[in-house]
Amino acid sequence: MVLNRKCPDRLPFNFWMDRDKMAELDKKWGADFRIVHYGVDVVETFAHLPFFSEFAHRVETKSDGKTVWTVRHAVDSVAELKEAMMPDAGDAAHYRRIAEDRKRYPNHSLFALVPTPLEILFGMAGLEQLFYDIGDEPELVERLCIDIAAVQQKAVEKIVENGADVLYLAGDICSTQGEMMSVEMLRRFCFEPLKCVTARAKELGIPVLFHTDGRVMNILPLFAEYGIDGINPYQASAGNDLEVFRDTYKDKLLLYGGIDNCFIIPDGTISEVRAHICRLFEVAGMGGGLIASSHDIPSHVPMENLDAMVEEIKKCVY
Repeated sequence: MVLNRKCPDRLPFNFWMDRDKMAELDKKWGADFRIVHYGVDVVETFAHLPFFSEFAHRVETKSDGKTVWTVRHAVDSVAELKEAMMPDAGDAAHYRRIAEDRKRYPNHSLFALVPTPLEILFGMAGLEQLFYDIGDEPELVERLCIDIAAVQQKAVEKIVENGADVLYLAGDICSTQGEMMSVEMLRRFCFEPLKCVTARAKELGIPVLFHTDGRVMNILPLFAEYGIDGINPYQASAGNDLEVFRDTYKDKLLLYGGIDNCFIIPDGTISEVRAHICRLFEVAGMGGGLIASSHDIPSHVPMENLDAMVEEIKKCVY
């Protein structure tokens, strides 16, 4: 109902946690504990389009058992990707996870996560190097983004065929201080290439949400301008103002987020957690348009805080 701009009977929700904590709780309560134990309403699923797979063997990582860091990226510059082959968007194997999740959870809303072209290039060369590449070879970076998006445009049909309810574009374009590049550069390297992807999703009748961490206040108009239907997570600790969102953008953008996973949920008192959820609902939830969500809650969170978060969300009825 929220995705269709209608007011539901209660607040729908979802959350993520550090992967070590998710594995621990899956072992304790069963696979997909967020669904089977806490009753979240959203299942985030994935299309596995293997962009630039011929370079994957060059990646080197390091892990402490909780987090994995890349210590050597696949390429030293995206210039190495000039002649790379693009994946076949028609290969059914790329969408097997979506089909399996749809079968497993027929009554949940299925969000198919697809990384933005810019995010894929960040992953290939690293953030710092890609900024050098944008400065040195902007036409090449733009062409690669357009070529990736052309494949993703074709993939949208398969994503919908396999049962997804939402196209969930993901790519961090903001830090806690604001956007990582100028609005003009974001248009050129992020939003313009994605126009064809978003348009195809709309033609097929599913909404498009966009994930980016960080402070997005300055670029909220961009999301609305380019046909994005909603944003995540509207990071509370980055200074994103809920009242400004409600007063200026709530009729234009859904909010899939709003919960402070960085500080209040893991480090606050139980009463602070409950008050935080109540405020989110009162400010951004009235009239619909909100799916309460947090991004990765740190693994040190007390279970009492997690339980209080979910209990309070379930009290948010219209």
